[in-house]
Amino acid sequence: MNNSDILADKLDFTYKKEENLSEVRNFITLCLNYWYIFLISIVLCVAAAFLYIRHLPNQWAVSSKIIVEDNKEGPEKSLTSGVNADLGSLFDIKSNADNEVEILKSRSLIKSVITALDLNVHILDNNGFRKVEMYADAPFSVGINYKKDSLKAGSYEVSILDNNHFKIIGKKSEFNAVSSFGKPVDLGQYDLTLNKTKNFNAEGTYRLVVTTFKEAEKKLSADFNASIDDKQATVIDLQLNYEDPDRGEVILQKLMQIYLQNNLANKVRLADSTMKFIDKRLILVSSQLNDVEKDLEQYKVNNKISDINAQSKALVDGADQYQSKLNDNQVQLAVVNSLYQYINDSNKPQLVPSSLITKDVAFGTAINAYNEMLLKREQLKSSFIEGSQVIADLDRQIKVAREALKNSLMNYRNSLQTSQAELKAQNSTINNQIANAPAKERVYLDYTRQQSLKQDLYLFLLQRREETAISQTATISSCRILDDAESDDSPFAPKKSLIYIIGMFAGVFLPVAGLSIKEMLNIRIQNKSDIERHTNVPLLGEISRSIISRKKLLVYCDPLSIISEEIRALRTNLKYITDKGRLNVIMFTSSMSGEGKSFISLNLANSIALSGKKVVLLELDLRKPRLLKSIGIDNSYGFTNYMISSDKSNMEGLIQPSAFNENFYMIASGPIPPNPGELLMDEKLKLLIGELKQKFDYVIIDTPPVGLVSDALLIEEFADITCYVVRQNFTFKSQLGIVNDLYKTKKVKQLYLVVNDIPLQNNAITGYGHGVRSYGYAMVDQHDGNKLNSLLRKLKPVTR
Repeated sequence: MNNSDILADKLDFTYKKEENLSEVRNFITLCLNYWYIFLISIVLCVAAAFLYIRHLPNQWAVSSKIIVEDNKEGPEKSLTSGVNADLGSLFDIKSNADNEVEILKSRSLIKSVITALDLNVHILDNNGFRKVEMYADAPFSVGINYKKDSLKAGSYEVSILDNNHFKIIGKKSEFNAVSSFGKPVDLGQYDLTLNKTKNFNAEGTYRLVVTTFKEAEKKLSADFNASIDDKQATVIDLQLNYEDPDRGEVILQKLMQIYLQNNLANKVRLADSTMKFIDKRLILVSSQLNDVEKDLEQYKVNNKISDINAQSKALVDGADQYQSKLNDNQVQLAVVNSLYQYINDSNKPQLVPSSLITKDVAFGTAINAYNEMLLKREQLKSSFIEGSQVIADLDRQIKVAREALKNSLMNYRNSLQTSQAELKAQNSTINNQIANAPAKERVYLDYTRQQSLKQDLYLFLLQRREETAISQTATISSCRILDDAESDDSPFAPKKSLIYIIGMFAGVFLPVAGLSIKEMLNIRIQNKSDIERHTNVPLLGEISRSIISRKKLLVYCDPLSIISEEIRALRTNLKYITDKGRLNVIMFTSSMSGEGKSFISLNLANSIALSGKKVVLLELDLRKPRLLKSIGIDNSYGFTNYMISSDKSNMEGLIQPSAFNENFYMIASGPIPPNPGELLMDEKLKLLIGELKQKFDYVIIDTPPVGLVSDALLIEEFADITCYVVRQNFTFKSQLGIVNDLYKTKKVKQLYLVVNDIPLQNNAITGYGHGVRSYGYAMVDQHDGNKLNSLLRKLKPVTR
């Protein structure tokens, strides 16, 4: 890339940057011109924010705290004691506090609170813009007796008639009745009983709303939250957002009470399950012990045995140490077998007692964790349906835990059996020494051992039953209230300052967005910047909007108007161009009809004539000739007649002098020909233009729109300068492509743009000649005679 390319790129970048800045400046100017729209929008949005705030009810934050105690301690410690890291990892799903948070937010607990406090019943103050719920200051309370399970919402207007009577009207039904306080009112789905409170007032109208339980549940669930701020602690923070602070405190306090009651009930259920299991085992062991004692008694009677032989007693004394260990081992093995059979034979998961295996605390921990999972499943069933993902995941975990328990019991049983085998082997040595003892004595000893085993097991179960009974009577909740429910001193919502700020921003944003959309959707030329962005054709002049009829010759009729001065400025700009080489043939064209080319060409010709130059205006719009007809010039004979005549030199009657100036002449178009294009291609036109150039200082040609027909391009070869007229808020932006094509392909010579119909505010110059206090030139408003139009024109926003 050479230096010239780099310089070109830099210039292009600078041009684009300036173009972007120009667009920003133009848009800011546009917004400033619509300042009153912004003012109105801001006022309306702030007013809407005010009404919105007045409509919104206040919201108070009610908070409290619950602490979750360590569930490994407490009166039932004997049932749940022991910690084993390996087994405990199987049940490490969530921390205990996290589980309690989920329980606090469960639908079952929310429903219990709604039912207990009738939270689906609301008393609203019916006087005022904002409907405020009444609770502590309500003149009456509402008792409701439901008759149906499914409840439909209802709204009623209650008017207090006197100290004893009230009138109730259904808002969405035809129900209308007068009743007494304390007397039930039958409303079909339920009976309502209104009771007077200490705030009773014998007058007033109130609104009574009964919502469905589902709606009340959704609202309370949305307004309530439980969370743990410090993960190292087990304190649960509770918060409820409610419209009435007094009722909010009651709701949150009731929720904590019901939660603690449910927590305690779950612990009682676990103790009850253990008691039932022990009672069943006591019945079975007691029966077995009775059978053994009866058999021993019968054996003694049959064999006439009253005492043990001294020799046999000595041998037995030597085996006592091993027998005691063997008995203890057999007791543990019997308990393990019973637990294994209990777990294995159950059709569904059941709570398992954990206090029966005393010599291995790990099993107590595992069984306790297993029981907690079963209790959690029972709690979650009220919030989730069977087959849901949460229940399914928990069932899989319970199944894994159950299999782990069975495997652990099997391993422990194998260990006990191994120990038993070793003890039997050691005991066999002593038994061999008494092998020669009488057979009766050996049988007697066997019965004694069985009796001792059953008796030890029975006493063990009795001990555990007593411990369970004691823990059952002393069971307390594992959670307690740390802070009672308390509301803030002031409401946290609505946030008035934020709403007002949003309203002000909306008041600014809406007009900006509207103007931006308007600018994007506008396909017509709005200002000078639109022209500069779409074309590089030089601008020759600008003509302001005329309030009076465009059919008039303003330079003649109103020489002191701004438009007349702008025509003179256009004349001056043309002078600098035409003086360079005797360029005196000026052609006016446009993209389509109605852009003002005929108006500008007529006034420019008259203005040049006023300067002392001899001017002829040639109307060559042969398809819609309206220029000279609009100022009263006869159009019956003109250019068309001349072109079809055989005499090429006879111009008599073709050139008509004007009544406005002795230097101003006109050539009418004549009758509309059937073939305008062919006439313009005739050599006779060249002769005519040449003759006119000799006789006049300036030849101004009004041609058809180049965007519609090709006539203007046929005439262009005789023109020295082409003035292309575009009209603000009328010419399409896409039509500037025609201008660019003519400019780039050099189809026309000396192409210039003239912008027409610019709003007066856009084109006025404060100071000499144009200001309101100008010297020498009057404002167009002075010639209107219509003060209302003048005022409207001053208020109309500027588009540049």
